Amino acid sequence: MILLVLVVGILLLLLAVGVLVIFLRRRSRRTAPASARPKKQARQAAQPAAKDTAPGKAAPARPARPRQAEKPQPPVPAPKPEPAEPPSRSPLPPAPESGDKIRILIVDDNPDTRDNVSRLLYFEKDMEVIGQATNGRQGIEMAMALKPHIILMDINMPDMDGITATQELSVKAPYSQVIIITVQNEPHYMKRAMAAGARDFQPKPFTAEELVSCIRRVYKIGEPIYRQLEATQAASVQAAAEEAEAASADENRLMVAVYSPKGGIGVTMLASNLAVALQQIYGNAVLVDADLQFGDIMVHMNTRPTRTISDIVHDNGADLELLPDVLLPHNSGLKLLLSPPQPALADAVTPATLSDVADSLRQKFSVVVVDTCHKLDDKTLAILDKSDYILFVTTPELPAIKSAKQFYDLARELEYDLDRIGLVINRANLPGGIQPDKIQKILKVDRADFIPYDPRLLLAINRGVILTQQDPNSALARSVRALAEKIGQKFLAGETTVQSA
Repeated sequence: MILLVLVVGILLLLLAVGVLVIFLRRRSRRTAPASARPKKQARQAAQPAAKDTAPGKAAPARPARPRQAEKPQPPVPAPKPEPAEPPSRSPLPPAPESGDKIRILIVDDNPDTRDNVSRLLYFEKDMEVIGQATNGRQGIEMAMALKPHIILMDINMPDMDGITATQELSVKAPYSQVIIITVQNEPHYMKRAMAAGARDFQPKPFTAEELVSCIRRVYKIGEPIYRQLEATQAASVQAAAEEAEAASADENRLMVAVYSPKGGIGVTMLASNLAVALQQIYGNAVLVDADLQFGDIMVHMNTRPTRTISDIVHDNGADLELLPDVLLPHNSGLKLLLSPPQPALADAVTPATLSDVADSLRQKFSVVVVDTCHKLDDKTLAILDKSDYILFVTTPELPAIKSAKQFYDLARELEYDLDRIGLVINRANLPGGIQPDKIQKILKVDRADFIPYDPRLLLAINRGVILTQQDPNSALARSVRALAEKIGQKFLAGETTVQSA
């Protein structure tokens, strides 16, 4: 019995050894280098088909090779797991489509906070930090001056806290939207901030993504306000530009009134010749006869009054749209606006009508010359007030000088700008006349222009010709032309348009 047990034990031991050997061989094959297995498979595939084992026959046994100690093989590295996808997040609000940057003002008393926020926003292409304030009061001043889209406002600051500043900004700078940034994230602070006018509440600390998302969201809410205010500002800028352009245009336009308080001095003669000279030099000139009852421009210019200023007057008002139609052409290139054909019609032309006519002519012509009445009434004053320059005419005769002195005394009393008044002494070389220097001394005037007496003038008037146009080399014509050039250099800019005489 004992022998039987020993035999069974030996058989079981041999069986166990055999199983262990088979297991180790299979394991060595599985752990063999990957480069060895393809070579072995290639050798097997290269053997001729004739050596294949016939069906049903056992394969010939191969001679066993002596086993060698196996070298430990390095473990095959496991494939790296692919990175897990980040949890889904809501996308950031889009940047402004207009291409304009979101202008941001930072209001915080902590310089480190201001710098950190600026750095967080530095790489955002659609955002720009335009200023930093240290307290609420300074933040209000900078917001009114810089007009930022977004104000990042701290709460606890000296001088003025952020909530008080937000409340004032809603009135003084409604254009800007306030985002509260604070460590005070208690609900009652949020309620107070929103009640003061804040658009959002961003507790500290925050990430760049949180801040950028908040700014873009608030900017989107306030975008209609930005567009409306920007449109208003653009309209204001355009209106200011148009006003400046109109003012610049007015600088290149001139209205001259020729006046004397005494009749028979030569006012109409000077106005007619001066207008022709200005037309020859600068072009685009018009001559107006504002001596409404007894004007003589039509005589001097040899023109029939087929259309006059009376034709635009209706119910004590002026139809200025008809003004171009009542202007008469002259062979010098001038346009003429004549006085009414009958003295009774003069009353219908009011001072307001004359003022409106003057404004309308200034817009259409570079030069407006007005021949005025010697009476210093409301109509004459309306013309003088509208004029850029007043040529005051006198002669070297005592009655004329007396009237001239009274006018200058009145002008000084009324605080008229005497630089706008130029003294012209007509017939300065008249035999027996008072010397021009004495006239200037009496009138207390430093400068004066002199028009010489020309015996050919009377013949020119009777023939209805302008001496400046008919005889440009005469002494009178040269004096008038010199006066025209002097006035033009003072009031008109740009190149002259010289026309043939």
